Amino acid sequence: MGSGTSSSHANERRISPFRIIAAGISWRLFASRRASETLLQAVSSDDEQNRMLAGMSLIKGGQRSFDLIENQLDAGRASASLVRLLPDIDAVRARAVLQKVLQGEPGEIVETAKQCIDLLDRIDELEKDES
Repeated sequence: MGSGTSSSHANERRISPFRIIAAGISWRLFASRRASETLLQAVSSDDEQNRMLAGMSLIKGGQRSFDLIENQLDAGRASASLVRLLPDIDAVRARAVLQKVLQGEPGEIVETAKQCIDLLDRIDELEKDES
């Protein structure tokens, strides 16, 4: 009986892809706090499909999502997965936020910010070479 309880508890914590898609729509249309919480939870989950769906939904959310991620960073609740989304939402604004992140304690988030800045620098170089 104990194993059934832990099994059902584990299933409760897993977010269904349908719920993530619905949360993404609700986030984009209504800026629902509950939807944002679902997306933030999913983007930091161990489930690759959930991370992908939540990430796409946050990217589609545009500046609203950027503000949400920046607030998570300011509150110390951001994950590396969230930081990786910033350049896809707004590359110009992301650079300034990522520079702030670099001032933090060394760790996965700071390392991710470095990688994002390096990527933005490479993209800038490619664009210069093309013009």
